[in-house]
Amino acid sequence: MELLTKTICNALNPFHPISEETGLALSQFTEIKKYNEGEIIEKENNIVLSEYIVLEGIVRAYIINSKGDDVTINFYLKGKAVTPGLMRSLNNIAFYNLQIMSKKNTLLVFNKSGMESGMQNYDDLGQFGQRVIMQDAVQRIERELVLLKATGKEKLNWLRKRFPNLENEIQHYHIASFLGLTSTSLSRIRATDLK
Repeated sequence: MELLTKTICNALNPFHPISEETGLALSQFTEIKKYNEGEIIEKENNIVLSEYIVLEGIVRAYIINSKGDDVTINFYLKGKAVTPGLMRSLNNIAFYNLQIMSKKNTLLVFNKSGMESGMQNYDDLGQFGQRVIMQDAVQRIERELVLLKATGKEKLNWLRKRFPNLENEIQHYHIASFLGLTSTSLSRIRATDLK
């Protein structure tokens, strides 16, 4: 099996098993890419052209709110599919940004229209897409409940379970933003944890 096809199958199989034939068909529309740390790979108000799976590294999704503040929406770590284009755009126009947060990073980058046509031709790829959408929806609901109901300490504990070791890998103000906390509040919560 060609390396790209094997990489595609290995990346998609944890979500839903796909055949080698499907992986080979997808390889026509797929690249393995590395980016610079801090690089924005998708900008809000631009057309969504790609779908992503993180093979290594950290990707952050964020918006700029009406006050001009940078608000983190999600993180994607090794083995995770970035929220599908269907759910991060309106009329195929991105409503948030995707940024590379780690020096070491490797992403599977799928041409969005190629992947969508593949989903119509290969049932296993369609099932993969449905599984990713469902998992993403569940994670959004879980985060929403945490933001609305949890204490600061509970929010941090939830983050640690969902994203082990993330605190040691990125700037804490991104974590505070994701948890709906100020940087000062997060620092206080972390400080009481160390006592």
